[in-house]
Amino acid sequence: MKTRFFSLFAPSAISALTAFILAFASSALIAGCGGEPPASDLAAAKGALDAARAAGAEKFATSDYSAAQGAYSGAEQAVNTESEKLFKNFDQSKQMIADAKAKADRAKAAAEAEKGRQRSAAEGAISAAASTVQEARASVDGAPAGKGTESDIEQLRSDLDGADADLNAARSAVASENFDQAQSSAQSAQSKAAQVQSGVQAATQKYEELVEKMRPWYDRI
Repeated sequence: MKTRFFSLFAPSAISALTAFILAFASSALIAGCGGEPPASDLAAAKGALDAARAAGAEKFATSDYSAAQGAYSGAEQAVNTESEKLFKNFDQSKQMIADAKAKADRAKAAAEAEKGRQRSAAEGAISAAASTVQEARASVDGAPAGKGTESDIEQLRSDLDGADADLNAARSAVASENFDQAQSSAQSAQSKAAQVQSGVQAATQKYEELVEKMRPWYDRI
C-alpha cells in the first residue's frame, strides 16, 4: 500500500502530472484568448467607410454617413479594448464591425441615389432655362429695331448675354456636383430670359406706336 502511495509521487509521475497541467492550462488560455483581433474585418469596414465618403456621403447622405462613422469608431474601440484583455473574445467586436460596414454600404448607396436625384433636377432646370433663353433670343432677333427702339433691343441683347452666363455657371456647377448652385443659376437664367421676352413685347408695341404716329394723317382715316 505504501509502495503504491509513494509511486504516485515518483519523479516520472510528477513530471507527467506537470505536463498534463501545463497542457490543460495552455489549452484554456488559448481558448480564452479568442484568437487574433479581426483586423481584416476592421479594414473592410474602413474601406467601406472610405468608399461612402468618396461617393459624397458626407454631403448627400449626411445622417447615414454620420451613423456609419459612429458605428465604425465604436467597433474600433471595442477591438482595442478587447485586445488588452488576457482572456479575449472578439465575437461582439465582430458583430459591431459588421454593423459598421453595413451602415457604410448603406450610406454609399443613399449618397449615390441622392446625388443622382439632384443631378437630374439640376439638369432639368438647365434644359428648361436653355429653351427659354433660345426662345428669347429668337424674339430679340425678330424684334423691330428702328428709331426709338434700337437702344431697347440692344439692352435686351445684353440681358440675354447675362442669361447665357448664368447657364454656363449652372453647367459648371453640375460638373463640380454643386447641384443647389446649378439650380439657382439655371433659375436666374430662365428669369432673365423671361424678362427679355416681356421686353421684346414692350419694344414691339412701342415701335408700332411710333410707326402709327409717323403715318400721314390721311393714311389713318
